[in-house]
Amino acid sequence: MLQAGTTAPRALAKSLALLARIIENESGSSLSAIAAVAGIPLSTAHRLVTGFEETGFLMRIGRGRYVAGPALTRLADLRRDQDWGAFAARVSRPILNRVFRKTGRPTHLGVLEDNMMTYLVKAGDRQGHAISREGMQLEAYCSGIGKALLAHLPPLQLEAYLASEPFVRLTPTTITSAAELRRELVEIRKRGYAVDNGEMAPGLVCLAVPIKNPQSVSAAISLVATHEGAQCDPTDYLPLLQDTAQEIEKKLFPYLAAALSPPDNQSRRSA
Repeated sequence: MLQAGTTAPRALAKSLALLARIIENESGSSLSAIAAVAGIPLSTAHRLVTGFEETGFLMRIGRGRYVAGPALTRLADLRRDQDWGAFAARVSRPILNRVFRKTGRPTHLGVLEDNMMTYLVKAGDRQGHAISREGMQLEAYCSGIGKALLAHLPPLQLEAYLASEPFVRLTPTTITSAAELRRELVEIRKRGYAVDNGEMAPGLVCLAVPIKNPQSVSAAISLVATHEGAQCDPTDYLPLLQDTAQEIEKKLFPYLAAALSPPDNQSRRSA
């Protein structure tokens, strides 16, 4: 058992962090390496995995190496049968509604589906200023969310997408060539945000940032910075949108985030 120096919530968080990290590293990272990343003393990690093994959540495949066990596999199968998008929308909607109330700017959550950007959440915009609706699909190359997602695709998937050029020009600022889009996506990945500068509709400017888990980008959120010709700098909203993305990430991926957090002195004393 963990000693009294570690509170019950902290102990549970670290236990689940270890479990999540082991599942992520089923290719075979050693328990000692995983425990170090999760910020858990190796002796504590050994005690935890023994419990996970006894309950079927982990299975030992070699000295110090584990994979997901039958109990966890059954839970994962059930989770895959559910709609992850619906789950992400439920988590994100109240947060995006709060951003709309604070700024008066419509906000969205979107994902990539079959190379198209799909809106899962639209918060605000009762007057219909933003040409979007939940469930609507748009070409990814001409939207803020779409470009934020394309910028984080694995290289082979991105090259396959770019091979579909030329892209249809919707406005004078729409990117239509693969070479230009590739340069734009490299810059987006580097700076951490995307801007739709009237590329989908004239005068409609959106700022978008990705929703990340430790391994990939799962979704993105956007804020309509200006519409109908009103002028502003979309990056004025960047700190708020980045904070919003982090809040959503913590709710969607709490244990994966904990698994990557640096060790603290308290967890070192709990061995």
